[in-house]
Amino acid sequence: MNLIEPWIIVICTGSFFIILLTHFIRRVGSAFRRVSRRVARGVVRQSRVVRRVQRRIAKTDPTIFKAINASSLKHVEKAINNKGKKWIKEKDFKKKVKSEVAIEIEDQLQKSPMRDMRPLVDKTIEATIDLAFLKEISKRGDQAGIVMTSPIAKLFWRLLFPLATAGVLGGLTYVYPDKIPPGSLTIPERVPPPTGGPLLPVDPLDIVQSTAINAAVFGIGALVLVGLIILIRRR
Repeated sequence: MNLIEPWIIVICTGSFFIILLTHFIRRVGSAFRRVSRRVARGVVRQSRVVRRVQRRIAKTDPTIFKAINASSLKHVEKAINNKGKKWIKEKDFKKKVKSEVAIEIEDQLQKSPMRDMRPLVDKTIEATIDLAFLKEISKRGDQAGIVMTSPIAKLFWRLLFPLATAGVLGGLTYVYPDKIPPGSLTIPERVPPPTGGPLLPVDPLDIVQSTAINAAVFGIGALVLVGLIILIRRR
């Protein structure tokens, strides 16, 4: 059995640094990216969501919806105006605004029949903030300084990247079944025939087993690595 090849170390190290640089690359790209069609579609889609929650609240206390909507519009615009030139993540931005809106409407909510319907109130706050946010982005574009989360990026790092890693390492293991651990650890050591000549070929079942082990280990490892980096960034 051979020790891990140097190029395997290069692949793993390169993948790690690519993930670390993703946040920086996304921020730089955002500075030059125009408002996408996704934002325009998002405004239309989120408007329907807001209308649905408005109809639900109207059955109990329509004044609360007006208060939430007005507060969301005010605090989203205020937060963008006051954040300066610093770029901020969409998730962090919305979390801060939601806290401010909840505090502002609390007194009015305590006097309303909606005070015992917190889940619906929270859903309404989130929906109105999302709509106000999308409207501001559609007006300001990159000048808003918000790093928006791309669904494609989420899909790539959480699904496609681990699958690609599993596929590449699985393919390499299939070609070199006795060179890449931990799959290579299951390959019996090949001893030259007593009469001399080349080594006997690896048993096909051993090749399949080694390939499956490496595909699973490196695929799950890539997914765990992505999860750890996301966790570190959130902190």
